[in-house]
Amino acid sequence: MDSVTFTPNEFIELKTLVYQTCGINLHEGKLELLKSKVAKRMRLTKMNIHEYLSHLKSNEREVIEFIDTVTTNHSFFFRENESIEYIIDHFNRNPQKTEKHFKIWCAACSTGDEPYTIAVQLKSLGLSYTILATDISHSVLEVAARGIYKNDKIQNVPRPILYRFFQKGSGKYKDYVKVKKEIQEQITFKKFNLISDTMTHADFDAVLCRNVMIYFDNQTSEYVVNKLYKSLLPNSFFAIGNAESLMNMRHKFKSVKGIPSLYLK
Repeated sequence: MDSVTFTPNEFIELKTLVYQTCGINLHEGKLELLKSKVAKRMRLTKMNIHEYLSHLKSNEREVIEFIDTVTTNHSFFFRENESIEYIIDHFNRNPQKTEKHFKIWCAACSTGDEPYTIAVQLKSLGLSYTILATDISHSVLEVAARGIYKNDKIQNVPRPILYRFFQKGSGKYKDYVKVKKEIQEQITFKKFNLISDTMTHADFDAVLCRNVMIYFDNQTSEYVVNKLYKSLLPNSFFAIGNAESLMNMRHKFKSVKGIPSLYLK
């Protein structure tokens, strides 16, 4: 079964459920993709279309599994690193950097490539830091917490950093690397829903929410952006993906001149 057919009402029910759960807007252009992804989950759960849609309504974990199949978790180390470099350079030029402990939140961390990318750069400069890395998906968080990646994910990692902070695999892991424990210890991976969960801390020096708002409509994006604004210290950084924009949103961030998709509180 490569695809399924559902009625217009079933499509509306499905997209409404996903939207209310995580803010992802599944428009008509996603219909064929949705059909194939529903078919995949039906095969795995051994249900027909009506059973599966009913199962989705009563099982939040299955909603997240389904969302995992619909959203692309394409990420790699040192992706769109310009804004990260700018933030870290700013930290490194802080006159109190030897006394300060920097706190960063990766608010849509996917499989962990982004928080590890930040961590190895901070560590190489000897800066004190902790990173909170969150995502709605338990499956990508499990991958992130393991810290084991195929070699094609690390092509952009500078060699000195690669040799210092990654272990080369052998045997069945010969085409993999593992992030070293000294880096993993500084990162906390946690499930967090940007729509429904609330961050109790408001003391972050930088928040990154990159390449997730491409799935949101403008209203949801604006809601998330203003929620994340509250979690930052004054004069701290907010980064979004290069394909994203805060245009047409009401917010208090100021753009950083010359660095696309980077803002200041």
